[in-house]
Amino acid sequence: MQAILLVLIPTLTIVPTAIVAAMAMKIISRAAIEGMTRQPEVAPQLFTAMLVAMALVEALVIYCLVVALMVAAKI
Repeated sequence: MQAILLVLIPTLTIVPTAIVAAMAMKIISRAAIEGMTRQPEVAPQLFTAMLVAMALVEALVIYCLVVALMVAAKI
């Protein structure tokens, strides 16, 4: 039973987080690309903002991974 929980709890923590992060990155990149096509002169600023936003989303996924591993270590 403990082996099942050791696999199940981190999986249930990481999988939804990764799915939501992928959707968020899709929305971020789509908005940035649309902005770049409408106003090419501000493309460098939009690209930088896009990278920062994606890094913040990825940081949240890493935090969830750390929490999942800490929970798995307690079991």
